[in-house]
Amino acid sequence: MTKRRNRWCASASALAMCVVAGSALANEDVLRLQEEEGVVVMPSITYNGWNYSPLDQINTDNVDDLVMKWTVQLGITDEFEAPPLIVNDTMYIITPEPNHVYALDLTDNGKILWEYRPPFSDEELSAALEVACCGSQTRGLNYAEGKLFMQTLGGKVIALDAETGEELWLTEAADQIYGETMVGNGIVIGDLYIAGNAGGEYGARGAVTAFDINTGDIQWKYYNMGPNNEVGITDRFQPFYADDQIENPALASWKGDSWKRGGGTSWGYFTYDPDLNMFYYSTGNCGPWNPDYRREWGQVDLDDAGGLETYRNNYCASQLARDATTGELIWAYNITPQDQWDLDEPLITPLVDLEMNGETRKVALKAARNGYFYVWDRETGEIVNDPWPFQYVDFMTGVDKETGRALYDIGKMMFTNEEDRRQYTQAGVLSEEEIALQEEEAALYGTEEEAEQVARGGTDVSWCPGIAARNWENDAYSPQTGLLYTATQTECRTMRVTEGEFTVPQTAEGYRLREYVGEPYNVDVNGNPTEHKSELQANDPVSGETVWRIEWMESNRTPILATAGNLVFQGGEDAGTFRAIDATNGDILWEFRTGTGFGVTPVTYISPEGEQHVAIIGSNRGADEKVEANAEPDAANRYKRQGSTLYVFGLQRDMASAN
Repeated sequence: MTKRRNRWCASASALAMCVVAGSALANEDVLRLQEEEGVVVMPSITYNGWNYSPLDQINTDNVDDLVMKWTVQLGITDEFEAPPLIVNDTMYIITPEPNHVYALDLTDNGKILWEYRPPFSDEELSAALEVACCGSQTRGLNYAEGKLFMQTLGGKVIALDAETGEELWLTEAADQIYGETMVGNGIVIGDLYIAGNAGGEYGARGAVTAFDINTGDIQWKYYNMGPNNEVGITDRFQPFYADDQIENPALASWKGDSWKRGGGTSWGYFTYDPDLNMFYYSTGNCGPWNPDYRREWGQVDLDDAGGLETYRNNYCASQLARDATTGELIWAYNITPQDQWDLDEPLITPLVDLEMNGETRKVALKAARNGYFYVWDRETGEIVNDPWPFQYVDFMTGVDKETGRALYDIGKMMFTNEEDRRQYTQAGVLSEEEIALQEEEAALYGTEEEAEQVARGGTDVSWCPGIAARNWENDAYSPQTGLLYTATQTECRTMRVTEGEFTVPQTAEGYRLREYVGEPYNVDVNGNPTEHKSELQANDPVSGETVWRIEWMESNRTPILATAGNLVFQGGEDAGTFRAIDATNGDILWEFRTGTGFGVTPVTYISPEGEQHVAIIGSNRGADEKVEANAEPDAANRYKRQGSTLYVFGLQRDMASAN
């Protein structure tokens, strides 16, 4: 019988009554399975978030001999972002909403063993899509103790019997009245399935919730901003920097009650250190995007170096570390304080032990959306590197390691009113003649609405990286090369923030209070105009250098897998190809044309015959990216066609036997 639960701990004082007594620190089944080569029980494969496989049958010497083994049509005209899982000769796949789950038999070329369809109506699906930021995505399943754990876009958290597909429990976990959704990111630790929420574009307040893996009961729920008891701040909270060593740091850093709709959702990936029993994640954009609604209107307090002193809006666009059993916040670091550029940070946080400055440090890595590369001590939150820009960044000038503060260029900060902006900077302020000229051009070539927007000029801000230096896509870390592989983008944008009112439930238009102006433009790492739109980068967290990069002329921000064969695998969204790349130098060693796009990390496993296989789902929603019949062969989006297919590759049989 399906069990439907909805119980949570609102404060640290109530926590003892809610935490399951005797919970193991790490889930022993997950730890055991992670030691088996080719088993994939979670997105990014292991607790440390490396997205790295120790398999090396397929390597730089023979990867050119990869051939197609088998395929499965998945029947969804949408983009997949959730990687398959591999357990006991079974592959598990979850589709975008409506979130069907398939179990495929790896002993029989992907024969469907069972299919699960969540119990909700078309009306429920439509309601979830109305408040979803970016489509009907889900980004992962988790496996433990014979169960699969999943989330639906509408906020149902579900456990399935991995052998039969039977629904074991279902818990309602999101409130769409407040714009909340869920996009499938979670992690199993001990007896808990820990998951985050989405909806920062609509006023949702970011939170993480822990569910009992056997019953679905909510054990605790903590927000990322607000009063200490709701954030999980106890005497165990020991942040490294003085800006966070204040009373109620996640409340006092907000103007009035703006924290109640402050964004900072937790829709990214989680990593976990079993030795410290701490899990790590980062949070989404501050909301609304117009910072005047989260600070004293039109006022900015920067220190002499450009560090923000007040209304830092903790903890949106931030890195957090929590106790994996109790949920208590251990440390936090605000990556982009008072974020007003949509630089949300829910990205994977790989955990690595590195030789730095003559000693081995247990660190957490982040190639952040603000364009800077951070290395933190994962026990304390201290920055242990000199954060450096891996893409061109002009809204920041650096990071003060003494204070931990991001250093801002005041000319790139957002103001609603021109007179407020003029108190601090003349950067970007238009003269009356310039406004008149733009009005005239808008009247001639644009719409009346565009002409009215120009008349409000004087607060437009152009900045890099415009919307982000990278997005959610999984990084990969290789212990062989010591490099972190990241998909980046070169885009800059122009934006203005606007005035308005918003109520609950929100709409994106009524809550974001911003509008983009003109078209995006692209620059290289030195800020010079460029034609390439994205890159695959290999970054060294110790030396602080980009060791190699591949420049893509069309956008190619897709997740990455690294293997012990000294290979990096990545779907080629730019040209409809799946690629294998030399992890040391970035040489493209093998390509296979699928004729579609990609949005998901590849996986690799050992087949029942003992041969290494590599699998990837090619997919694209395609509805808003149709290709004209007479488009040139190399036209943008030429291969972004609707449909979804699982492709499985392996070495030719004689080559596999030789390895």
